[in-house]
Amino acid sequence: MTGRAQAKTRHLGRWLGVLGPDVSQDAERGVNWRLDYLFSIGAVSWVVHLCVTALAGLVLMQAGFGGWVAAWVAVMAFLSVAMAALAVAYRRRGNDSPAETYGLIHSCLTAAAGLAWGAGAILCARSSSAQMLTFYSLVLGGTALGAVSSQHVLMRSCLLSIWTSVPLLALAWLVNGVFSGSPATAAMMMLFGVMLTVLAIRLNDFLVQNVMLAEELAARNAVLLRTSAELAEAQEEKSRFLAQASHDLRQPIHAIGLFVEYLHGVRMGRDGREVLHNIDLSLESLTRLCRSLLDLSALDVGRVKPEIGPVSLGEVLGEVVRQANEAARARNVTIRFRPSRRWVRSDPALLHTMVQNLVSNAIKYAPGAQLLIGVRRRKGTFTIVVTDTGPGIARKDQDRIFKEFVQIESPGVAADGLGLGLSIVRRLADMMDLRLGLISHLGRGSTFSIGGLVETSSGAVPRRPAPAGQVRLLEGVRVLVVDDDRAVRDSTVQLLTRWGCLVRATDRVSETICSEGFDFVLSDQELAGEEDGLSIIRRIRAASARPVAATIITGGRTDLIAEECLAEGIAILAKPVRSTQLRSVLLSGVTALTGSDDAELGGHAGRGRAAGHAERA
Repeated sequence: MTGRAQAKTRHLGRWLGVLGPDVSQDAERGVNWRLDYLFSIGAVSWVVHLCVTALAGLVLMQAGFGGWVAAWVAVMAFLSVAMAALAVAYRRRGNDSPAETYGLIHSCLTAAAGLAWGAGAILCARSSSAQMLTFYSLVLGGTALGAVSSQHVLMRSCLLSIWTSVPLLALAWLVNGVFSGSPATAAMMMLFGVMLTVLAIRLNDFLVQNVMLAEELAARNAVLLRTSAELAEAQEEKSRFLAQASHDLRQPIHAIGLFVEYLHGVRMGRDGREVLHNIDLSLESLTRLCRSLLDLSALDVGRVKPEIGPVSLGEVLGEVVRQANEAARARNVTIRFRPSRRWVRSDPALLHTMVQNLVSNAIKYAPGAQLLIGVRRRKGTFTIVVTDTGPGIARKDQDRIFKEFVQIESPGVAADGLGLGLSIVRRLADMMDLRLGLISHLGRGSTFSIGGLVETSSGAVPRRPAPAGQVRLLEGVRVLVVDDDRAVRDSTVQLLTRWGCLVRATDRVSETICSEGFDFVLSDQELAGEEDGLSIIRRIRAASARPVAATIITGGRTDLIAEECLAEGIAILAKPVRSTQLRSVLLSGVTALTGSDDAELGGHAGRGRAAGHAERA
């Protein structure tokens, strides 16, 4: 074997763990891998050797041989036990014991055993017939073959085992002289020794190649593990970046949205209205981008867990259409919506996100086109279909568009966003075992579909229609706004004041503020002080003589406080919050405290207006 091969196979490392814990530990300490392999089966092979020699000796004794048989069996027994003990001692040796010493002792004992087998053949030939010599030859040949199979890893011992016994066996046939074919048989014995040598060399080479391959595979596997760890770290870093970026974007987007909503109620000229409209469109695009980043980061860290229940397809699709109407008008897209009365089993929020992303994508890439949104029944399940008459998608791009950060160039369409919408749809579809489909032809439009929705009974309580003049119902409601971001406080106060609320805004809540008697607390969850929004709401409620409605607005993870808020009747809104969402939770909270009667709500607001005052801190 070449020096290069020896260098490559000197240490097998953890690969030898398959041979047992002791061998694995020895390999890690740098012990010769050949001896590890040899002695891993040494004890068993020499116990078998002892049994073979004992049975052979029994046969020879029954044949009436002389006293040499007992001595021969005793020698063989001693050598077998010594070799088995050597194998056990090797596996139990300490770190300071040189491994090569065990190899040298093994070779000496193997040579002694070979000479004993050869001597037995000579003694058998001198005192028996050709029949018993043939029996002895078969036993010795089988033993030699066993030696090759168990000792080929250490060629020195293997060759000593063959060439100390087989030549003496050939000599025994010549000494016997009873059989006329003795010379030919002796020659065949020598050829048998040659074949055993060739077999041992081939087995040794095969083992060396396997060791080299195992070492190479181990090295490549280590590279793959390092690469996998680096990729996992990069993915985690990306998720952290997306989560942090989206969190940092929430605050200014939230404040800008409330300021813009306030400006809608301010009288201004035509030019001002047009500028405000453009700002609103840009803000809507930025809000969609922020929500896409939030959705992607939540999916990456496994925070999204579907809550399956009855979902009204008509309500989900209708809400998506209502939210998309403004963007559709801006891009001259005509939306046709076919209402559905069907109820299916799904997660309403995640299904809404999927349809909303498909509709937003169609509006973005099909300006001036027609958009059809509806439901089809297919093979016992329902499929949501979003069809546009836009430019279509080339076949080569139809798989690629569902990957993250991929945007397909389209004539006349300015690329905005990050290309996350369709990737989020695909991942949500996989999570809820839904079928996401796409049929598209260039120049003829595209059809996206969400299939696999199973019908169910509604079991839902119909929603009460929102009463007219909702904003007036908030007049006189005393609201405490808690936020450590001044821009958010200012924008919230301006908007609530325009709705007629009596507002106090602060970044920290003292005991005096707790006792002022508010109808509603609107608090950020992540505050600069030691307290968070949830603890502040609890403190205010404990100090109040009457029930206080509350909502937490957060730029962080809502799932961390969802159960506590649900148990305590506190609504949660994720930033950025639109004015319609804010008005809805205010109305719901105040109505729940005063009863569902509008007159009671107005009376409550009147009492608050008479007793309170608006203050900004």
